[in-house]
Amino acid sequence: MKKHINSALVLALSLVSGSLLAANNMNDMNNNQMGEVDQDNNGSVSKTEFERHIGDRFFGKMDRNSDGMIDESEFSGTRFGSKLSELDRDGDSRLTKAELYNGLFETFDTNRDMVLDKDEWKKVQSAGISH
Repeated sequence: MKKHINSALVLALSLVSGSLLAANNMNDMNNNQMGEVDQDNNGSVSKTEFERHIGDRFFGKMDRNSDGMIDESEFSGTRFGSKLSELDRDGDSRLTKAELYNGLFETFDTNRDMVLDKDEWKKVQSAGISH
């Protein structure tokens, strides 16, 4: 009986250890991805860092016809919580890079402190904007 209790205890401890290691690895992965963007390593992503990270790579993916603007058909395939009209500052039914960057940053900066903290960054990742 004592042998079975010891075996059960070892199994339980290894399951808990495995869960903790997996959670730590996921946190490290999220922090590393944020670290790529957080160039000054202050634990948050500024608007400038956010814009640099999105850059031509992300805008280029959305701008499928390469006209330098994002129209409704290009924007409709994205997973943002916003509509194109909410980001379109000049009302021309197309987004420039500046409109997209400003709108996206404001969408994710929910506490309006002009930086994205780790929780806000997770929402950026969930939207598929970050790697």
